Amino acid sequence: MAPSITGPGGDRGRPACRCRAAPAIELAGRDWEMRLLVGRAHEAALGEGQAVLVRGPAGIGKTRMVSAVLDELDGIARAVLAVRCPPGGSRPFEAVRGLLEPLVQSEEAAGRYQPGGIGPQVLPGLPDGAGGSDPGTADGYAVMHGLLRLAAGYAAEGLLALVVDDVQWGDEASLRWLGFVLRRAENLRLLVIMIQRTGPGEPDPGALGEIGESSRCLTVDLGPLPVEAVADVLESGFGVAPAPAFAAKCAEVTGGDPHLLAEIIEKLRGEVVPDARSAGVVEAAGHRVVALSVLDRLPGDALAVARAIAVLGREELETITTLAAVRLSVATAAVRTLRGNGLLKPDRLEYRHDPVRAAVLDAVPPAALTVLRVRAATLLNDSGRPAETVAIQLTRIEPLSRTWMVNVLREAAADAERRGAPSAAARYLVHALTADGDSAAILTHLGRVLGQTDPRSALRYLERAYGLVPDAAGRVPIVVQHLLISLASGSARRGFGLAAQVLDALHAERPPEPAATGRALRMLDTMLLISGMGEGTTGADGHFPAVPLPGGDAGEDRQLLAAAAALGALQGRPRPEVVAQAAEVLRAGTATAGGWTVMGAVFPLYLADRIDPALAAVTELLDNAERCGEAFLCALAASARAHIRLFTGDLAEALSDARLAFALGAKGQGVPRAFRHAALASVLVHYDQPVRAGQVLDGMNGPAPDQTFLGHHSYLMARAYSLRALGDEEGALAVLRRCGDSMADAGFHNPLAAPWWSDAVEILAGVGRTGAGRELLEPVEPHAERWGTARSIGMVRVARGLLTPGDAGIALLEEAAERLSGSPARLESARAEYLLGRRLLQQGDSERARERLRRAISLSVRSGDKYRLRLSVQALAAAGGRLRSGTASPADALSQGEQRVAQRAAEGLTNREIAESLFLTLRTVELHLTSVYRKLGIKGRSELMSVLGTNERNPEN
Repeated sequence: MAPSITGPGGDRGRPACRCRAAPAIELAGRDWEMRLLVGRAHEAALGEGQAVLVRGPAGIGKTRMVSAVLDELDGIARAVLAVRCPPGGSRPFEAVRGLLEPLVQSEEAAGRYQPGGIGPQVLPGLPDGAGGSDPGTADGYAVMHGLLRLAAGYAAEGLLALVVDDVQWGDEASLRWLGFVLRRAENLRLLVIMIQRTGPGEPDPGALGEIGESSRCLTVDLGPLPVEAVADVLESGFGVAPAPAFAAKCAEVTGGDPHLLAEIIEKLRGEVVPDARSAGVVEAAGHRVVALSVLDRLPGDALAVARAIAVLGREELETITTLAAVRLSVATAAVRTLRGNGLLKPDRLEYRHDPVRAAVLDAVPPAALTVLRVRAATLLNDSGRPAETVAIQLTRIEPLSRTWMVNVLREAAADAERRGAPSAAARYLVHALTADGDSAAILTHLGRVLGQTDPRSALRYLERAYGLVPDAAGRVPIVVQHLLISLASGSARRGFGLAAQVLDALHAERPPEPAATGRALRMLDTMLLISGMGEGTTGADGHFPAVPLPGGDAGEDRQLLAAAAALGALQGRPRPEVVAQAAEVLRAGTATAGGWTVMGAVFPLYLADRIDPALAAVTELLDNAERCGEAFLCALAASARAHIRLFTGDLAEALSDARLAFALGAKGQGVPRAFRHAALASVLVHYDQPVRAGQVLDGMNGPAPDQTFLGHHSYLMARAYSLRALGDEEGALAVLRRCGDSMADAGFHNPLAAPWWSDAVEILAGVGRTGAGRELLEPVEPHAERWGTARSIGMVRVARGLLTPGDAGIALLEEAAERLSGSPARLESARAEYLLGRRLLQQGDSERARERLRRAISLSVRSGDKYRLRLSVQALAAAGGRLRSGTASPADALSQGEQRVAQRAAEGLTNREIAESLFLTLRTVELHLTSVYRKLGIKGRSELMSVLGTNERNPEN
């Protein structure tokens, strides 16, 4: 361990040391990541404890970037404590000891904490062995809590930054303590930065995963620099902007490695101008840099080892030796030479940089390299390695010369699909087609996996498979996949045509196995119903109950069941039935289900107010998509989660998800444009930014929104919201009616699927067109009652109350507000309170109106709904209530405990006096006051006195 403590300028007697300045060239491509880290640091300095987990392979620049961030903390951080975890494991709490011992050694810390028993004696309480008691025991908890109090006490006076490098090797007790601290870090001036080396063979402690999942932890994955960032680095190094071809060649040669890029710049600066004509020089220089001329000096046997490592990599020395066909002693000496020259990683048989590996392979004649790869694949297959390990070698061999190679690729594709990596599965299958291009089974499998990431390409492969299968029963799985995937690509018309052909053929056939034909017919009947979700018609609504739904965990069965659940929810079929179907789909997890399958199950759960399982499923889908780098699935899942979080009134997280989905729009073919644009636009409306919301909707590329249910109707609802927020209620009403007509044409009767009628009734009631409103609402009410959630009934009661005059209308609105208060629909609850308050004001009951409007304000504040907050504040002012000018939230948003603490603070009591008078700890008082300041949008005690003093003098406020 190598602990250090730094402070602003080393003042107040603390030993000071500064991390070395990170090279500007190597950091030039990390501006965005730097801003993220510095932003988190500033949030932590304001009293919102934060953590950052910086991950990436060795040599990618993690530590250099963190060092630069720490330099930014000069003048901000009271102390920066750093420790590096050693490889090979360490004793319990060793990392914590390395971090916190400097506090004990500091004269200031010792003077502050020795009296009173909180403090530094906790560290001596960590014996070398037994002191790392199990954190789950009572003694372990006491140790962890004592360490927390020590750090928290120091952080009370200023920002405390804790930096743990090589955290992947940290002891579990220390990692659990960091998680323990983060769960209690609200209102702590604490910043935890963890640096994790990733890659094959690196440990991945479970406790570290728990920290990374915390809402207070930002995970920053450093990978190779893209071409744009490489260009920025080159401009920083050469002093002029490089030509695109020059930048592209540098990115290709270095693999986007910032360290290697800096070396090339150092080598070429002053010798070449970074223009297109110099691109060839870059390649030659890059090879010289990465190879370091070592390979030219290696003897033949050692060169064979270098080539075997380049082909296999990450394998044991015995396997490398076998492929190189040399003695073990020769292989050992060759590895020692390569490692001594910095070409190999120190802890495994793998080249430090891909360009080095490429330089080794480029020197091998193509024919010889193919022979070497075939031998490597055979060696791995014969030794029983997993199919995907063998497939990595096979994808680099062309043409595939043996049948077993195609079989291994198909097995590898199935494994990749099961672990939720459709792009990897597609790569294996595409390569298998080079040897067996007329295999309908491979084409169908490829179509299924591409349906999750590239629907249009998937349909092309399925069309090829359809043409290769002569019998109708064999075409059924192909048509089923075609119909499911076409929902994502915008139109199922071609799928309908194929299905009609197959159905006609099946009805005409008299095969020897009628049971198989009957099952095929039932599958197609089900799919024709389900595929109506994308075409505006279900075709045979009344026939649906007679169609037996599939069972089992097979991918096709889960696809059908999920789509049936989604269709049932849209049609308004019995809620317990569709919820049970959705739960069955998700029972086996989301990783193997595919994006549209998961979405089909999440949708009915969301409509049924089963928010926790819906969020869990879509979050698991998003996490898996991020791990696999699937832009399509990331955008789909993030958009869905944004819609769900918007509905539950978690606008901050909804905005984060919507922005992520929007940013992914340019990546990957088939990303659902309308769905993600609608998510961001809807959130922006509630942030009271309707102009920006309209711009987001206007910015969709293409002639028309997506024709899927999710895309089309979400787009229409978002457009109506933005128009209404801009004051164009007639325009909004026209769009809402379009949405309602589309739903009716499709036979979708669930009023929550796209609640166009709710806003439409409010608009009509507001202009006195109650007759039109009743005509619109009457077909909706029975379906809302039948669906039977607090949300559906509450929203219908709101609409009916708006259309009903006098006390009867008020009673309906009161019932609606009561029902919605018990649902997760926080935005609808705030809307009901607001509309009830306005109706009471119209009836002349200002006192009750103020009460309801304050409830609407409180709900809006807690949700972050600035649009509803603005409307409610205006209505409260009209009712005779007043709020402090410029305050983003009223005192009514405070809890009772916060109100008591705030009132005494406004009276001039100190925090200690407040704690004594209310029998609270000093820390609890500080937490309450911090929460009060945040809710009221003020900076300190003097403003608090003004706000609460005004409230006391004006009880109507």
